[in-house]
Amino acid sequence: MQQKRLLIRVLSAFIALAFVTSCKKDLQTKQPLSGEATMAASSLAANASLDSLIAYKSRPHQIYAGFYRLEGPCYGAAPAGTNFSQVPDSLDILILFCFSPSSPVVSQVPGWINTLHTKGTKVILTGNLDLVAGATHDSAGYAKTAKYIMDSVVNKYGFDGYDIDIESTPSGQTLTDMAGVYTALSKYLGPKSGTGKLLTFDTNQSGSNSLFKKVYSMVDYVWLQAYGRGASTLESTWQTFAPYIKSTQFVPGFSFYEERGYPSNVWYDVTYPVNGTGRAYDYARWQPSSGTKGGVFSYAIDRDAPLTSSTDDNLYAPTYIVSKQLIQIMNPGGGSGGTTGVVFYQDSNYGGAASQPIVKGNYTLSQLQAKGFVNDWASSVKIPSGWTVIMYADDNFSGTSWTLTANNSWFGALSPSANDKVSSVKIQ
Repeated sequence: MQQKRLLIRVLSAFIALAFVTSCKKDLQTKQPLSGEATMAASSLAANASLDSLIAYKSRPHQIYAGFYRLEGPCYGAAPAGTNFSQVPDSLDILILFCFSPSSPVVSQVPGWINTLHTKGTKVILTGNLDLVAGATHDSAGYAKTAKYIMDSVVNKYGFDGYDIDIESTPSGQTLTDMAGVYTALSKYLGPKSGTGKLLTFDTNQSGSNSLFKKVYSMVDYVWLQAYGRGASTLESTWQTFAPYIKSTQFVPGFSFYEERGYPSNVWYDVTYPVNGTGRAYDYARWQPSSGTKGGVFSYAIDRDAPLTSSTDDNLYAPTYIVSKQLIQIMNPGGGSGGTTGVVFYQDSNYGGAASQPIVKGNYTLSQLQAKGFVNDWASSVKIPSGWTVIMYADDNFSGTSWTLTANNSWFGALSPSANDKVSSVKIQ
């Protein structure tokens, strides 16, 4: 949290230059398909999957958002040459943190944003409300600042909105100016603009924050920085926001480890190896006493990868395994665009973390892991009607096997027990 505040203070110094952050069916034929026919079939399947994904995001659901720390003045290059366009397809909103035109990858940002747009993912950036150089402390100055933000940052790079990071309680002229700029931005962004672009409030404060009480009607989402807190504390904080916003606008957030290596501070919210435990999972399962939460967000989603003591950058490349599991917890079966498939669960009775829906095919351990499955982890499974699942105790379809043709709520009841023993699978 202190690091984040320091970044905002340092980067706001050059506000004049930039505003700182943050079914498919098996095709059967008697003759082999020609190359063109194969490509056409693949294209049709991809389009169907994409349509399902877009439809999923258009329906009411608990969203998942992530702050991605862009390479630039704050952070070094992403590991193994990765970039933010590679986040999970089911991510609803990506929030760029530490965006600046001085970033060495800034020229690629519009292209990466377009890639996410094809999947229905919105991309916004974190900035501030500082008056632009030469702006006066009145409505004209606020309008000038808002227009500068839109012209030089939001519209220029193709962003879908703007996120304001508030980690203090402003007062006096500062409060007046910040509320003025926020109000001016609401002409272009947020629920009052009619543009569909987002205006969000990112804070570690409560609903009694002086700025929030002035601008709450212009806010799409409140990203609550609940880093390091137990899920049992979320209800009391939600109650401070409840008089002003709907529960579906309230999105608590956790933090991935911020740098390489093992965690050494209280902001670490995920247990590795991934096993469905930790505050991140508790947040996904938590609901306010009245209504349904908006979803969950993660800070430093670019570090959603298993921890390792190695210095090899490739081992830190994001796998997004936690993010994928959280999406499935909040929206079982829907986080992959409504794809029909087999879903494995960490606990009995279909509880705990869940894999993505897995379509027919043969899956080694590494292939299962790409679907949110963890080795020696599954305890129950849901199987579509008419499908068969053959589970193997070892990788590469070896060792003890179990054949299932219907849902199974407890692998421990199989003979021999398959609880926490599955490493590869054939789905037919």
